[in-house]
Amino acid sequence: MAMSINSRWLRVESDTRKLLIKWLLALLVPVALFTFLWSGEAIQNNVLLGILAPASSLYTSSQVFLAAVFIVIFYATVIALAGYLVAADSDRRSPVEVWIDILFYVVLPLLYIILTNNLLIGLGLAAVTWGIYFFARKRVRDLLHYTPPAPLEDVQTLDEQQKAAMMNRAHAGGFWFATVFAVISLIVDIIFFISGALPTVLLIWAIVRTLLFPIAGYFLGQLGGRVALRRVISQNETASIIQNGNDERAGQSRSGWRRNAARVSKKQQLENLSGSRAREEAQDLVPNDLPLQSKGASRFYLTLLGLFVLFYPVIDPLLFGSGTKGRITSYGDLGYYVILALGLNIVVGFAGLLDLGYVAFFVIGTYAWALVGSTQFTVLTGIVMSPQFASWLFWPMIIIAALIAALWGLLLGAPTLRLRGDYLAIVTLGFGEIIPAFFLNLDKYTGGINGISGIYRPGTPCIQPFFCLNWNGFDPTPYYYLILALIFLSIFANVRLRDSRLGRAWVAIREDEIAASSSGINLVNTKLFAFAAGAFFSGVAGIYHSAKLGTIAPTDFNSNDSFIFLAMVVIGGLGSIPGVIVGAVVVYAINLLILAQLDTFAADPTNFLHFFPQHIPNFTFSNVRNLLFGIILISIMIFRPEGLIPSARRRRELHRGSDADAVELGSLDETPGSTEFQDEVRVD
Repeated sequence: MAMSINSRWLRVESDTRKLLIKWLLALLVPVALFTFLWSGEAIQNNVLLGILAPASSLYTSSQVFLAAVFIVIFYATVIALAGYLVAADSDRRSPVEVWIDILFYVVLPLLYIILTNNLLIGLGLAAVTWGIYFFARKRVRDLLHYTPPAPLEDVQTLDEQQKAAMMNRAHAGGFWFATVFAVISLIVDIIFFISGALPTVLLIWAIVRTLLFPIAGYFLGQLGGRVALRRVISQNETASIIQNGNDERAGQSRSGWRRNAARVSKKQQLENLSGSRAREEAQDLVPNDLPLQSKGASRFYLTLLGLFVLFYPVIDPLLFGSGTKGRITSYGDLGYYVILALGLNIVVGFAGLLDLGYVAFFVIGTYAWALVGSTQFTVLTGIVMSPQFASWLFWPMIIIAALIAALWGLLLGAPTLRLRGDYLAIVTLGFGEIIPAFFLNLDKYTGGINGISGIYRPGTPCIQPFFCLNWNGFDPTPYYYLILALIFLSIFANVRLRDSRLGRAWVAIREDEIAASSSGINLVNTKLFAFAAGAFFSGVAGIYHSAKLGTIAPTDFNSNDSFIFLAMVVIGGLGSIPGVIVGAVVVYAINLLILAQLDTFAADPTNFLHFFPQHIPNFTFSNVRNLLFGIILISIMIFRPEGLIPSARRRRELHRGSDADAVELGSLDETPGSTEFQDEVRVD
């Protein structure tokens, strides 16, 4: 059905006006920071110059297209998010509270990244700020005796008229956000044009953009409204439950089940959940007291995050300046840490099996490709392969190396089935020490302490000028996208495993092994599958590592690596897939990027860290690096024992008994003879 923008969008109701002011200010500030203070405007201008005046742009033709896609999707997502937030907000939180959250969650991290000109250091400072903010906010709420509203206090069922009103708010949110942002951008561009810093062609584009943005805002606001409407409770939204659970005939046929079923509303279902479960479910409902933290908003965040990660090699030069190759290389190394954390999360997080020898499977995957994709293959088999042909074997070897590592996972798991806890940890620790020593002593095949060098890079077809990847190591971009693809496949496999019967069996064993066995779960097969699945992903990370590095040695691996991998899982959140990804990023950034560069920062006389080597004789941060790393890990575990992004089950376990999660009372908790007791034990 055709839609048009008429004058009624210029007139909004008072309630909608309050929501518009709240969310437009909340979103315009961070978007303006990215656009004008950081490099958003520079990316736009280089895209336009690449189209209209290619000689004046910093981008090549292919980069112009990719950067254009990034800019279009970025601003479209933000405008749709504005429409969603205006539509989904229940208007029970004050604007000041929302603005303070935006200040600490978004504005300050952006400022840290801009001022430090380093993504991970900026995020590290932001994490410290978030911790201080959470602590201070809790103290202030305690002093003021403030209690957040109950999750189901204002759950609403919406009729068609209320849904139409919600869609109108979404239209208004998208339209007015796009309009105000376009006007601000036009004013800034006019100022630059007057000062002579903006070409005429870009000013013409600014005028066209000002006319197009309100129209795009209307339709993108509608998209945000549709996302919000998918999360409302309709008046006719019901589900069936068994009315009489003792009627055996009800389960004998589908018609019998329907005869003994009652219809209950979605709201009634939520009211019968525990406090923690109700709060989790309420985060997915609209209207919402915390729309920024709702699952609908998380879809937009994931879109922005995926967009940034996918197009990072293109936008990095304008965001951070020189040193793009070094940054992309370090993020590629971070990628295989993420895969290792995902694999170990299966063993430790899902199945609850403490594995301190996980580095062994990483070594096996690494040497699997090093022995095939190098001249050592001739030493092993006597077969001579050309490097061009051998490099193509990398792709099937990804699966083969992972399967070899999984086989070794089975061999490790078989003799340890009767062990648990500390005993299992000691055995796996020994396995992690044996495997590197094993490869170290195979001098003839592995090069001994010298390792294997000249490992072949992956092979891909080269069709000039359309498609040709350079894997020689000087350009890290192909490896960046390769590890992104491997991470995506690993996440997909982890999600499918977690939600499968096998995944539920792992969780059952983790919670209570005896109860799981009594329920019919085969402990032997389930544990073996856990060890094999975890080792499989370690093998994938290993083959990527050896192909990217080009040379490996047994001395590159030790048991400390297993502890680092375990720290990623525990800090991120046991059993939480998003948590272990964040944990891998945090641990890698702190240990290998931030702490490793402290001496470099301290050598700069203008840096505040210069105070320590200047006033403490023979002081270097490298001498206290492990101490600082340990203090950081201990601090995280003290203040966030469930992990940075815990699974719902883990969060409920560690916060059981809090005010928000009141203990549920049953018939045995009521006084016999009371009305409540009779209601609990009544038998129809």
